[in-house]
Amino acid sequence: MKKLYKRFIRLINPDIQRAGELYEKGKFRQAAKILKRFGNDANACFTLATMYEQGQGVPKNVKAAVNLYFLSAKLGSPHAMMVLGNYMKHGIYMERRQKGAFLMYKAAADAGLAEAQFKTGLFYLFGHAGEKDLDSAFYYFEKAAKQGHPAAQNRLGLLYAGGRGTLRSYEEAVKWYTLAAEQGHGEAMYNLGYMHSMGKGTKMDNKQALVWFRKAAKAYGV
Repeated sequence: MKKLYKRFIRLINPDIQRAGELYEKGKFRQAAKILKRFGNDANACFTLATMYEQGQGVPKNVKAAVNLYFLSAKLGSPHAMMVLGNYMKHGIYMERRQKGAFLMYKAAADAGLAEAQFKTGLFYLFGHAGEKDLDSAFYYFEKAAKQGHPAAQNRLGLLYAGGRGTLRSYEEAVKWYTLAAEQGHGEAMYNLGYMHSMGKGTKMDNKQALVWFRKAAKAYGV
């Protein structure tokens, strides 16, 4: 099941705010009744879409949910764009469309959503929807990394370490590996241990390397 995103962001309309409160209390039918009146509000449409998808307060209706996600995205919801990107990428409720997924992720990324920035970076890095573009991959990973996204921080570290999409800097690689590792990212823990063991971007320290290697192993259940 897809990850559910926070449904209400910077709400202004008091009726939609009330619907949000009802939703959080599990009063889905009452919340849906209010939300149906706001077909021109991105957040209302997004929340109602999740309710139709899950059958919360309304009969489960995937077609209605998808239509509402598209409407919410058209109205500017980056969360709806993200959901649609996931559905297009994995062929959920629709045919797989890598190019469509990329366009949805990129739109959400440009609206500032960190997870979408990370996924857009992956598309550019691996060329899933066209030619590889390391400069653009670096750009979007950096955007997400600066918002504290651990997987993006690890990817950014890898690009710095390899001099891909940017000038090589082992010091910057260590910096971003550390930020990701401190959030529990297993691969970043391993990468940081390697940098300590080789003395790249930091002084050689086998004891510190062992600490991070052990943490990485634990993170992967080894």
